[in-house]
Amino acid sequence: MLDKDPSQAFYKLPQPVLALQGRARTYLATCLNAMFDQVDDTFFDLADRADNNRQQTLYFDAMRLIRMERKNIEHHFFRALTQGFQSLGNSRDTGLGSRSPQGLEVIENDQLEEIIALDTMVSKAVEQCKAELEPLNARIGSLVPAEVTMKNNPVGPDVVCEAFNEAVAHLELKIPIKLVFFKLFDRLVIAPLKDFLVEANRRLRDTGILPDYEQRQKAAKAAEEEPPGPAPVRLVSGVAGGEPAEMKGYRPSPSLDAGGDCSGTYGQFISQLKNLLGWEQGGTNAQGAGSSEERVSMAQLSAMVGGLQQDWTRATAADSGEETGLLGVVEEHLAQQGRSLGGTERGMIDLLDRLFAKVNTQTIASSEIAEELRKLELPVLQIALRDATFFDREKHPARRLLNEIAEASIGYVGDLDTSDDPVAKAIAGVVDELCNESRQDNVALTHLLLNFIDLVEKERRRVAVLEQRLVEEVAAAEKVNQAHQAVLKILMERVQGQTLPRFVMNFAEDAWCKVMFLNHLRGGADSSDWQQSVQLLDSLLELVRLGDRREAAVKPVLEAIRANLESIAFDAYDLGRLMGAMEQYFYGEQGASPAETEADSLLQGLSANPLEEVYIKVLRTDIPGNPGGLDDEDEEEIDEQYLRRADTLTKGAWVELVEEAPARRRCKVAGIIMPEGKYVFVNRQGAKVGEKNRRRVARELRDETLRTLEKSRLFDRALEGVIDDMCQSRSIH
Repeated sequence: MLDKDPSQAFYKLPQPVLALQGRARTYLATCLNAMFDQVDDTFFDLADRADNNRQQTLYFDAMRLIRMERKNIEHHFFRALTQGFQSLGNSRDTGLGSRSPQGLEVIENDQLEEIIALDTMVSKAVEQCKAELEPLNARIGSLVPAEVTMKNNPVGPDVVCEAFNEAVAHLELKIPIKLVFFKLFDRLVIAPLKDFLVEANRRLRDTGILPDYEQRQKAAKAAEEEPPGPAPVRLVSGVAGGEPAEMKGYRPSPSLDAGGDCSGTYGQFISQLKNLLGWEQGGTNAQGAGSSEERVSMAQLSAMVGGLQQDWTRATAADSGEETGLLGVVEEHLAQQGRSLGGTERGMIDLLDRLFAKVNTQTIASSEIAEELRKLELPVLQIALRDATFFDREKHPARRLLNEIAEASIGYVGDLDTSDDPVAKAIAGVVDELCNESRQDNVALTHLLLNFIDLVEKERRRVAVLEQRLVEEVAAAEKVNQAHQAVLKILMERVQGQTLPRFVMNFAEDAWCKVMFLNHLRGGADSSDWQQSVQLLDSLLELVRLGDRREAAVKPVLEAIRANLESIAFDAYDLGRLMGAMEQYFYGEQGASPAETEADSLLQGLSANPLEEVYIKVLRTDIPGNPGGLDDEDEEEIDEQYLRRADTLTKGAWVELVEEAPARRRCKVAGIIMPEGKYVFVNRQGAKVGEKNRRRVARELRDETLRTLEKSRLFDRALEGVIDDMCQSRSIH
């Protein structure tokens, strides 16, 4: 399921793999330290050679940002690596797709430049480390349920580079700056990786993990010098419940040999599914049509479906309780001509039906966007029929376009007028263009992809400005609230519930709370000014409780209090009255009668005797901020695992709130106010939805009233889920 958190299923790694994980973490931490040590020198040199002040500022800002975000980058990097190791406990993780950028020749778009830079880095490293990776894949694979490939080896270049890419994705860096950062990572982390892989192989071999692998490979290579025959489809070995292990969680990999079926009619992915699921053995269609019907070829089907766009558009727009699948539309059209689908063609269309249905039910929460996406199924079928690499290449422009559209759609909920929203309007425009264009080659698809990304990024930048402004406002308000709460907490601990002279209550409520508030606001709880203001309050209270009227003890305290109140421009008249009451209390004539004291207080304009002992039941401070939140410590205990899950929510993460109303409510984390741990949530337009502290987020995750949403590779993840369902369904039957 797309919404399943990886931490919910913890896989206990075998001891040799656990040891490998520890050594990898130590090695990569050392390499990352070396890389970060070079960041300042590299960007200083670039700034020194910059042509103008604007470029120089960019380099300095990037250097400062990377330095500030270093801990976050390292945290995200090692968390991604840990997830890579944990995924070895899932038999589905055999590696899907390829990083090859073929067909994406246009690179003026920032994101495509970034992808190509990463692909180049990975391809170069894999080629250099191939001799070490192959035996390491086999050794790790012999210890875990997953099939370990070049793509999912947790210490391989692919996973390491992807972990770094995820770790720096939140940084707002211009593409030239990011490419420099990637080059540093390539030179100081990836380039030396080969030595680590050699050492990892040696340790596993010495431990007894496939010690004779290299010898067996040499023998196999010698045997391969004979002319090769047709190779069988190589899938995950093993059996489960009488079915091959590949029937559970199958994910095809371009590195697998698909045998003779890949000659060009079908891609590797479809050929493997055809053999795995027995599509050709399942009959020509769902009705079991007779052999007298003519089967259409792939070329005939590709030409025919282009004329079905109007029928498919009507089917998707029909307001009926039961949606019509594309497979039904195609088979109905062919039946009228006395023709039928072949098993593989039928399986491919059924796969697309399931794929788009899964995306619309699990990812999209807006009926209008879901309807637009369903229209895309027919153009995508045309692309898949015409281009056998559509399912094989993860970076195929059409697949990237589908992923971008799905990610851009994640924040839309309920009814929506697509004409009023720029991103929704762009999605509708892409759909119209693909539906109305009879032929879309990779160059045209790439331009469509670039235009869509540019528009979405423009809208995201606009919303990001609103989000940043909102987060700054919340942070400022939170700082005020924290200062208010800190002051109130100290005063309640020291004064509330005590019997003290009235002037002490007036001093705390009207005067000293302002000094403490400003000191906390300026420097926080660790500042010397804050500590001094608390100490002066304690000193005054101690003098009152002890009845100490010695001038040597009292005078420094009163002078310090006066100086602090004057420093905040406290009202001179009120200051004179307050200090007069204190001096009368400590220095007043002994034995003065209550009547005289009362008369003095009236002459000073006070409504009550400042020396009168009163019980302070409650304090009323006149300082800005919200006093709420002081009782957070009394909240119910939250299991640590849910607090850790709350910590995994980062800026930009999408969540769905489960409320009593039937409509879905989705929002994004615009920012996290530290150190308080307050999450600020906004809608897709950057308007604030609410604020929640860390404990509340953890509690809602526990109660499943807040659900995290995946936002990347949504179509690819849905495809993996559909393959999983189809394989499991076949194994049951």
